[in-house]
Amino acid sequence: MARIVYFLFCLSLLITGCSANRPALTQNIKPPEKYLLASSDRQSQVSLDHWWESLGDKELNNLVQELLSSNFRLQEAAAKIKAAEAFLKETRAARFPRLDFSFSAKRERQPVYSLPVKPSVTGSFSGSLMASYEVDVWQRLSHAKKASYYQLMASQENRRALVQSLIAQLVSEYVSGAYFSCEKAILEEQLEIQRRYLGALRKRYRLGLVEPFILEQEERLLASLEEEKERLEGEIITARQKISLLLGKYPKPWPISANVCRLEIPPPPAGLPSELLERRPDVLAARARLLSASEQVASEKAALFPKITLTAQEGRVSNALVSLLNNENRFWELALSLTQPIFDAGARKARVKEAQARFKEAQAVYAQTVLQAFFEVENALMLENNWRKRLELSERQEKAACNEEKLKSLQAKLGTISILDYLKIKHLCLERKRKTLSTKKNLLLARISLFRALGGGF
Repeated sequence: MARIVYFLFCLSLLITGCSANRPALTQNIKPPEKYLLASSDRQSQVSLDHWWESLGDKELNNLVQELLSSNFRLQEAAAKIKAAEAFLKETRAARFPRLDFSFSAKRERQPVYSLPVKPSVTGSFSGSLMASYEVDVWQRLSHAKKASYYQLMASQENRRALVQSLIAQLVSEYVSGAYFSCEKAILEEQLEIQRRYLGALRKRYRLGLVEPFILEQEERLLASLEEEKERLEGEIITARQKISLLLGKYPKPWPISANVCRLEIPPPPAGLPSELLERRPDVLAARARLLSASEQVASEKAALFPKITLTAQEGRVSNALVSLLNNENRFWELALSLTQPIFDAGARKARVKEAQARFKEAQAVYAQTVLQAFFEVENALMLENNWRKRLELSERQEKAACNEEKLKSLQAKLGTISILDYLKIKHLCLERKRKTLSTKKNLLLARISLFRALGGGF
């Protein structure tokens, strides 16, 4: 009894000493305590999840739902998840015993060369069940299963990242199309003002009261405004076509509500940098791929050790099919096999080196993904602050120009200034309104980027 205990103790020490360990995961990038460009004076209560609903646009909410159900890239990502799930089941099945059934029937005629014996005709029938099981002493199969599991996690997180990106793209195109439409409406009013101004200027030119170069300047301004209108119409159509493409439909104009121009998305709470590593699905996917590569290294190392297999077989064999199931025709077999390749021209060691190289590659990809995530947040925070300040300045200029327009309108009614002076300041007021709209659009797009950078999604 003591010898058996001693043998088992030595065997456990051997298995522990020869077990294949995963390479260590090191975190080379330490996140700061807080974002460098996060504003402390603006606290927002808006949620990062379903953030687009804060716009209050039902049409946009419906488009998001349609995107989630009909986008072909999401369908591709879902198919990849199904494939990863099937591969996980395949690797998991290798850890369980395998049971096979076999049946064979043979009938043959042997020639006889001595007379007077006749040639003999014989037959044989056999059926058996065979079970085999690989004893995962070195945890090769266990590490392979874990590697497949982490690959499945990576596929799931990749789909989440794609959902976030596509929703942000859809909302950006919807907002851009809406603001381009609002800007076009103001531009059409500008064009009407410029045509009136140019008509009055032509009358004065025919009377010799205006220099020719002044008339040419205003003609160029009118042509420039008309060109700008064509540009805006092209931008609106492009935005609608991109929305159709995201929805998995033929590119065509899509209705966009202009009410978005009067709505706002509050800035999201920046949170802590450490929280970003748990929210961003692309970071989680990169980490899952890193863990999978680590498990794959351990699995390839375990393949260097002997493979132990248990087999059991039970069946029947007979010369006649009718007596195949008789007990006297029964046979069975129990076996244990240990296989250790001696020479394979370095193939197994090469697979270990390949797995180690892929692990280092996954480490670099993970570190770069983390850095990219922090960069996107800091850059989005910078753009948020920058466009917010520019919007304040633009609104001040708009207010000053439009207040002057109101004053000039009253003076024109009283006849103290010419209609040309009034139309010019009216044109300036509309120009400042267009500039403010464009700045609001850029601020809104920056906030959408900030939501996506912070991991906000569905």
